[in-house]
Amino acid sequence: MGVYQDKLRFFRAGGELVPTPEEVAYQEKQHAEQEKQRAEQEKQRSDRLAAKLQELGIDPDSI
Repeated sequence: MGVYQDKLRFFRAGGELVPTPEEVAYQEKQHAEQEKQRAEQEKQRSDRLAAKLQELGIDPDSI
């Protein structure tokens, strides 16, 4: 236990700060948002590639 930013907090044996449940939830939310953005970027890339294949007369669902 110790004081961090004027609050009594728990620390691990190695001195690492143990996150509060709120901090964990915030980190998980941030991670989920990043994954959502990454998935959207991949979907856009896939859509562009499918459109390019169609331009070339190739059915993207057939390959």
